[in-house]
Amino acid sequence: MDKENTYSLLLLLGLIVGAGMAAISIVEESNLTNYEWAAKIEDTTISMEKYLTQLEGLSKDKRSPITEQDKAYVLERMIEEELLIKRAIDLGMIENNPMARGTIVQQMIKTIISENDRYEISDQELKAFYEENKGFFTKSTRLRVQQIYFSNDGDGLGFERSMNAYDLLSAGEPLDEVYKLGDQSALKIPNTLMTLSKVREYIGPSLMNLANQLEVGSFTKPIEVPGGHKIIILLDKESLGAPDFLSIKDSVQAEFSKRRDDSSLRDYLENLKNWYDVSRNLPN
Repeated sequence: MDKENTYSLLLLLGLIVGAGMAAISIVEESNLTNYEWAAKIEDTTISMEKYLTQLEGLSKDKRSPITEQDKAYVLERMIEEELLIKRAIDLGMIENNPMARGTIVQQMIKTIISENDRYEISDQELKAFYEENKGFFTKSTRLRVQQIYFSNDGDGLGFERSMNAYDLLSAGEPLDEVYKLGDQSALKIPNTLMTLSKVREYIGPSLMNLANQLEVGSFTKPIEVPGGHKIIILLDKESLGAPDFLSIKDSVQAEFSKRRDDSSLRDYLENLKNWYDVSRNLPN
């Protein structure tokens, strides 16, 4: 596609976006008086307010006063734009062009959530939001864990061996000595503090949750896992407290605004489903 055709397509797509916003900014009821509309194209009306807004924009860009020729020029461009939009609709470009539809959807979403920008968030609201979601803003706990694995392969006595090791640990036997009783086939865990997500990569979510509930220096009873049994030992734990509100106020406000925008969009979409007649015909 040459540059001229590409430019024409982009221009047309931009005009199609206007079609998606037509119900908001251009189309008026057809029973407007002659003083309320500037032009009519079949059943679509270009409002006088819209026309005067465009004219005002031109006047700000011009150093000389607006002439009658300028007034006619602005109106003709608006009519041509509306004609292109109507033709694009007639050709099915909005229904069948994914790019055009996606552009319109994104523009509508921006329009819906832009109303929230007029609303100033108070410190009281932010503090209440922070208290309700303190866990979200708290950095992850870090754990230093080890595991002793007892395989059922060979003698099939993985559980018995794990219970023997558990009894020795309970009696105060040094970990290094008990660790020698386990099998070396288990995945070796780095002997360092790791985030919960990293611990989960080594021992899985259920064992990670158990480890997080342990006191430092304690260990689990033998836990059945595929192929054998494990004992999880918690060697160290770093529980980071919630940060001071003022130190992360900007982050709290950003998250507050994000969730508010998501809620506004969801409410608007639910209202749309009530405003329009929607029928569903899911296949069996």
